[in-house]
Amino acid sequence: MAKEIQKIEQAKGRPLLQWVGKHPLESIEYYPAQEKEAYGDLASKEFNKLFWGDNLQVLAHLLKEYRGTVDLIYIDPPFDSKADYVKKVKLRGEQFEGQQQNVLEEKQYTDIWEQDEYLQFMYERLMLMKELLSDKGFIVVHLNVERSHYIKTVMDEVFGNFNFRNEIIVRRIRKSYVEEKGVSTLNEGVDYLLLYSSNPATRFKAPVKFSPKEERWHGFDAPNIRPNLTYELFGKLPPAGRCWMMSKGEAEKMIKDGSLRPNQKTGVPEYKLEATDFITRDTLWDDITAYAFTTGYPTEKKEDMLEILIQTFAGEGGVVADFFIGSGTTCAVAQKLGRRWIGCDINLGAIQTTTKRLNQVIEDQRKDKKGGKDFKGLLAFKVLNVNDYDVFKNELEAKEIIMEMYGVEPVKRTYFDGTLDKSFVKVMPLNRVLNRMDIRTLIKNINEKIDGFTAKAKSKSGEPVYEEGVLVICSGVELDVSDFIKKENKTGVKIDVRDIQTDKQNLIFKQKPEAKIKVKAAGGKLEVKVLDFHSPILMRKLEIENSKVVKKENRAKVGDFRQIIDSVAVDVDYNGKLFNAEIMDLPDKKEVIKADYSWDYKKKGDYTVAVKVVDVLGEEYFETFNVTA
Repeated sequence: MAKEIQKIEQAKGRPLLQWVGKHPLESIEYYPAQEKEAYGDLASKEFNKLFWGDNLQVLAHLLKEYRGTVDLIYIDPPFDSKADYVKKVKLRGEQFEGQQQNVLEEKQYTDIWEQDEYLQFMYERLMLMKELLSDKGFIVVHLNVERSHYIKTVMDEVFGNFNFRNEIIVRRIRKSYVEEKGVSTLNEGVDYLLLYSSNPATRFKAPVKFSPKEERWHGFDAPNIRPNLTYELFGKLPPAGRCWMMSKGEAEKMIKDGSLRPNQKTGVPEYKLEATDFITRDTLWDDITAYAFTTGYPTEKKEDMLEILIQTFAGEGGVVADFFIGSGTTCAVAQKLGRRWIGCDINLGAIQTTTKRLNQVIEDQRKDKKGGKDFKGLLAFKVLNVNDYDVFKNELEAKEIIMEMYGVEPVKRTYFDGTLDKSFVKVMPLNRVLNRMDIRTLIKNINEKIDGFTAKAKSKSGEPVYEEGVLVICSGVELDVSDFIKKENKTGVKIDVRDIQTDKQNLIFKQKPEAKIKVKAAGGKLEVKVLDFHSPILMRKLEIENSKVVKKENRAKVGDFRQIIDSVAVDVDYNGKLFNAEIMDLPDKKEVIKADYSWDYKKKGDYTVAVKVVDVLGEEYFETFNVTA
C-alpha cells in the first residue's frame, strides 16, 4: 500500500540560526489514528480529541483534517532543564490503621538534550504547527531563560519575524530559602511566553486584570504631529512633536461636559479618567504564577494563565490545541470555557492524568447543567493512538525495560547506553521516531570513539573496517533514515537499527496488575464488583520506600486494596474496539473507589462488559466479561 504523504509549506522568514544537521520538513508521512476510548456524552456526534503518541506523528495525522483550523496553540515543550521529572503520588483515602502514607515517585520524562538535537526537534514540530493555525490563529510557546532566545530565533524563521507579537513574562514560584555558602546564579523568577500569529494583520482584544483605580486626570496630548489635531487649547499648543488627542470640536464638547480642563498649576489641558476596576494587561503578568500543584504531575501549569490566553486568542467556537499536554491544564480550561480542543502527549502518565481531569470537569458541567442550551462546547472526548506505544508507559521506564529485555549491559558516562555482544548500543529517545539528526549525532560520537574499536579489515578504498558494530534501538523510523545511514556512514563501523515497533514480539513485557472482579446480570440489571486488586510494580515501589523508613510502625501498609486504585471505568456494551465508559468512579485524593456499581439495560440481550482499573501509579488492568441481561 502506497504511503500517504503530506506536503509542508516552507518557513516564512529567512534562516537566522544554524545547527548541525538542520533540515526543513518538506513532506511527512500521514499516520492513521486508532480510537481507543470515549468519555462523556457518548451519544454526541462530535468529540474533542486526546492523542497518545509522538507529537510529530500526531501533527502529521492532524494535517489531513485540521490544516488551517486551529485558533490557538499553546505548548509547554521541554526546557532542556537537565533534569528528570517525577510524579508524586500517595495511597488513597485517609490513613489506614494509623500507618504513615509515604509518597511514591514515578519517573515521567527526562529533559536532557543535545543542543542541535533540541533545536531540530522544535524546528520540525513548529513547522507542522504553523500548518494547523487558522488565518487568525496564534501560537504561544512557554519557555524558561535556558532556551527562549534560541526558540524565538527559530520561530522568527518559521512564522516570520513580522508575526512576532510579544514576549510575555509570567512569574514562577518564588523560593525563600537562603544558601549559607552562597550561590553561583540567582533563582529564576520568571518564565517567557513567546506569542506569534499566523497573519500580521490579525487583531485581538487585549486582556485585562483587576487593578482598581480612583477617578484621575491625564494629559491630553498624544504622539505625532497632525494638523487637524494641532490648535490652541486653554492658551496652549501641543508639546513639540505631539498633537492633541481629539479634534477641536470634540475637545469643546468635553470642556462643556466637564471632562476636559486646564491643569490648575500648569494650565496644560488634561482629561478625566473615570474610576475603574480593571486595566489593560501589558507583557508583565506579575499577578499570577505559571505553575500549579493540584495533580501531582511535574511542571503542571496554572489554570488562571491558560484561561487568559484562551479567552484572548480563541473566541467562542474556537479550537485550542496543546501538543505537550502534561497534566492537561490546557484541555481542562478549554473544556470549562466551552472551546473545542485537541491534546497530545507521548507519556501515558500524562494521558491518564488528563483523562481523569477532563472526566471530572465534564461530570461537574453535567451536574451543574452548564452543558445545557447556553453551553457551546462538547461534553465528550475520545482518546486515540497514533502509532503503537503499548510497549511502554513513559520514556525513562521504556529505556530500562528495553535494555533489560535485550540483555544490554549498561555503561555510564558515555554517549552509548551499553554493550551487547560486540556492539555498542544506543537507545534513542523513545518519545519520537528516529531521524537524520539522530544519525548525524551517532556518527559524530562513533568518530570520537573510533580508537576504542578493533580494525579487522580494510574496505576497497583502503579505509579500516571494524569488528565492533553499533546497535541503535528506537521506536519508529523516519522514511529516509536507512538510505541516509548508507550515504553518511563513512566510519567503517556497521550501524544496525532495531525498531521496537516492528520487533516488539521479542520483548517480554513487565508484570501487569491483577484484579478479581465479579460481574453478573439478571432481569436487565448489571452488577459489577471489584473484589480485589494487586499491582506488583506499585507494591515493589512501596517496599523500596518502606526500606528507607527506620521505624517499622511508620512504614506504609495497604490495609485495603482500594487504597491503591486511582479510578474505575466500565463500558457496559463494549464492541471490542472503542472503550465507551458509561460508569466512571473518580474519587478525590482522600477517598477510595466505591468498588460496587450497577447499570440498568434498556433492553434484554447479550452484552460484553469491559472494566478498566487504574492504580495510583497509572498501571492499568483491563478485563472483559460476557453477560446476558
